[in-house]
This record gives sequence, C-alpha cells and structure tokens, in this order.
Amino acid sequence: MIAVMALGGPFASAVVGVIGTTDTREIRGQVPWYGTLYNHASAVIAIVLGGVAHEFVVTVVSSGAPQAALSFLATLVGALVFFAASWTLALTAVSVRTGVSIRTVWSQDVGGVAANFVGLAPLAWLMAQVFQLPGGVGWWATPLFIVPLFTTRLAYARYVETRELFEQTIEALAKAVDARDPYTRNHSSRVSHIAEAMCRVMRLPEAEIEKIKWAGLLHDIGKIGIRDNVLLKEGPLDKRERILMNQHPTIGAEIVAPASQLSTEAPLIRSHHEWFNGSGYPEGIEALGIPLGARILTIADAYEAMTSSRPYRKTPLTHEQAVDQLEKFSGIQFDPDIVPVLVNLDRGILDRPPDRPDELPTMLHRDDPPDEQAAAAASAAKARPALASDDVS
Repeated sequence: MIAVMALGGPFASAVVGVIGTTDTREIRGQVPWYGTLYNHASAVIAIVLGGVAHEFVVTVVSSGAPQAALSFLATLVGALVFFAASWTLALTAVSVRTGVSIRTVWSQDVGGVAANFVGLAPLAWLMAQVFQLPGGVGWWATPLFIVPLFTTRLAYARYVETRELFEQTIEALAKAVDARDPYTRNHSSRVSHIAEAMCRVMRLPEAEIEKIKWAGLLHDIGKIGIRDNVLLKEGPLDKRERILMNQHPTIGAEIVAPASQLSTEAPLIRSHHEWFNGSGYPEGIEALGIPLGARILTIADAYEAMTSSRPYRKTPLTHEQAVDQLEKFSGIQFDPDIVPVLVNLDRGILDRPPDRPDELPTMLHRDDPPDEQAAAAASAAKARPALASDDVS
C-alpha cells in the first residue's frame, strides 16, 4: 500500500487498500459484515491520508531538492501519517468493543511491534524505485520483496502467539495453585483484577500495571510447596505451622525468578506479606522499602481473602467489615496512601461474582470416596502383580 502510494498517489493506494486488505476470514464469513466494512474503510482512510501527506511534501519541497531524496522524504512522511491513522482507527475500535483503554490496547498489542512496522517504510520506497526500473526489470524484481515482507508478517504472528501462550501459562499456574483448595477458587485472578483496577486509578505506567497484574496471578504460587495439612487446616496454625506457611512468598519468588520474563515479578511475590510497619514477613521490610506493586497486592489480597470463605473462617466478611479492617490497620499492615484507592473502587470490581462449578478441574467436582470404596481399591491393588509404576508417587 505504501509503495503504491509513492507510485500512484492517494487514489491508486486506496484501490490497493480495498482489495489488498481482504482477509480469508472474511471470505469464510467469520467476520461480521460491519467488521469487514470497518476494516476496509479504515485501511482506505488511513492510506488516503498518507497519500495526501505524500503529495503535500512533494509539492512543498519540490523546488531544488534531489528527486530521490524528495521521494524518500515524501514516502516516509506519508507512511508515518498512514500508520498513525491506521493505528488510531484500529485501537479505537478494539477499545470500544472490549472496554479496554486505548493506552492499554496500544501497550499490549501494538507498542511492541510499532517500530518494526515503521521500519518497513524505507522498504516500501525501495520497492517503488525498483518497480520503475527500465526494460521491464522492475516487474520481475519487485516480487523478491515478498520474502522479507513475509518474514516480518510471520515474526509478528509469532510475537502475538508467544504473548498469548505466556499469559495462558501464567493463568494456568495460578489456577493450579487455587485448585488445591476449593475455598481459594479464583482467588489469584480476583486479586490480580482488583490490583489492576487500583493501578489504573493511580495512573501507573502500562508496563508497571502489567507487572503487578502478573504478580497478582502468581502471588500465591509458593503455596505449591506447603503441605496440605498446613495449607488446608481448619483453625489457627501453631507456631511451627505458621513458620512453614510464612515460607510461601519466598518459595514463590524462587519459583518464578529463573524465568527471565517474570524476574521483575519475583520481588513483588516475595514482599506481598510485608507490613507497612515492618512486622511482616519474610524480611521485615517497612514503609516505602516495600515495592509499590507489593504494597498494592497486599491490600488487594487482604480484601479478597476477607470477603471469601476460608477453611478457618467459613463465613466471609461483608464489604463494609473488610473495609473497616483495612482502615483499622492502615499505617500498620497497609500503606495508608493506597488503602483509599481500594475503598473508593466501584463495587462492580470488588464484589465477588457467583462461583461456577465448571471453574474447577473435573476431579475436584467429585466428593471424596467413602472409606469402604478406598478399602476395596486397596484390596484390588494388592490382588494384582506389582508394577514398576507402583514405586512412583
């Protein structure tokens, strides 16, 4: 589209924009008609604006400038206008459809590859120059550009797939921890959701919000290393059990630290049980020495835990009771400047949605087998020959 813009101006590039942006999903009927219309219209609008900018530069700077330099400058300006318009239209559509802010959509879906796309503008100019080579050479030489363009397209697709896989893996790890105890179903995802909402009220940078969101999903992953008789105990923990339980932030940080993509989340996971007055664990850090993300997660984690059922407290606290506890321990356990952020969040964010049975793995839907069934199974196991797999627990 940019190469045709440089060769034939706005009208020619608009024709290519209409035809060239046709997607196989549209042909198969997988995109609604209004989506197809918007996609093609936004492509045409963006490339026409780019073409107008290209012609403007050619007209204004035409006197005395070398032809090649002028053509390159005009193509670069037109490409920048095209990308700016195209991304604005795309980001707006995604934001309206999903309810996610434009800034967030940019950070998650475009920002990481924007520079690579802008870098294609010189390649488009070179394509246009090669196409104009005399003797018909340009007609067969231009298709050679398909290889780098296809490579760029493939790299972008891999970028999207890798990011999705990364997010799905984090969510799977969080669910694996929560699945050990029906009482903590969706606890990690709710803590992450509340913490993200707090971050947006505080207007933190998108990179920081994403780090805190992922740390929220994984903040309890260290409980994988805590025995069930401690983790699921109904009632207060004794001193020895408390020491074991207090190790889970350290275990969690050690689990995620080797992963380069999660190394910045490890300090937040390690510190999410530190208290503002320094009496928390595992290191007794106090006040602003505690990472900001950890101070946010501490408040979100405490609120979610208080308003949920637990083995040691079957009746959850009401919203008002939980808020009263947060304010009571403000400046002691919680950062007094951040507590009001959660208190003032919309109740639609804070209120727990009804639990659904399908949110647990299938095996956890079943009740524990009666003792006589367990005895029969043990008897059957003794009746058969020993297997090598019997030694694997």
